[in-house]
Amino acid sequence: METQGKIAGMVPKPLLFIIVLLMISFPTSCKKKASCFDRELYYQHLHDYCPADCPGVEGCDGKTYCNACEARRVGIRVVE
Repeated sequence: METQGKIAGMVPKPLLFIIVLLMISFPTSCKKKASCFDRELYYQHLHDYCPADCPGVEGCDGKTYCNACEARRVGIRVVE
C-alpha cells in the first residue's frame, strides 16, 4: 500500500497544506471594524449625572442612546 505523499493515507500533502494555510489566514483576513469607544471620554464622563429626557441620539457605533450624556458616559461619541 502506497502512502507516500499522503498523511495517514487520507489527505494528500498539497491539499493538507492548503487547508492549514486557509485555517491560519482566515481569522486574520476578517477583522472587525475598529471600535469607536473613547477611553478618555469614558473616564471624563463616567460619573456624570444625565438628564431623564430621551430624544434618542445615534452613537458612532451605530447604536441609539437615550441622549448625548448617556452615550458619553459609556465612552461613545455622538454622530452629528
